[in-house]
Amino acid sequence: MSAMRSAAFQKVTGGLLAVIGLLGVLILAADHLLWQIAPLHAYGLIVFVIVDFGLCVFVLARPSKLGFTLAGAWCLLRIVIQVGDVALGPSFGLTSAQFADYLFNPFANNPPNLTGIPGALIDVILVLEIVVIWMTMRGRSSITKT
Repeated sequence: MSAMRSAAFQKVTGGLLAVIGLLGVLILAADHLLWQIAPLHAYGLIVFVIVDFGLCVFVLARPSKLGFTLAGAWCLLRIVIQVGDVALGPSFGLTSAQFADYLFNPFANNPPNLTGIPGALIDVILVLEIVVIWMTMRGRSSITKT
């Protein structure tokens, strides 16, 4: 029974990491301001996407406490970095509140981006990261050996 549970947590966690990675790719493709104003952040997002897909493969390869721990820790770190980005607003000529609006408001209009880019995508990523953290805690407890 435990092996079946850990396999389910493994598949869901791996799948969510893949979706997070795909949403990152979508931000890279759709957020024109990112490339115009903060290309270093775009390259950072590329690294995030690579880690997302790498952890997806690692978790799906074989369920282990290490895989779940790494996936959960990565998502927690991503949340801290994403929320911490708000403090960088002044470096782009924006207040922290304006930058938070750009990053997290799913209805923000930031030309030349489509409405909601990147806010709607980042919001979904944050929710999925929280779910991954929860799934990894459950997945770790479903594995009987390390």
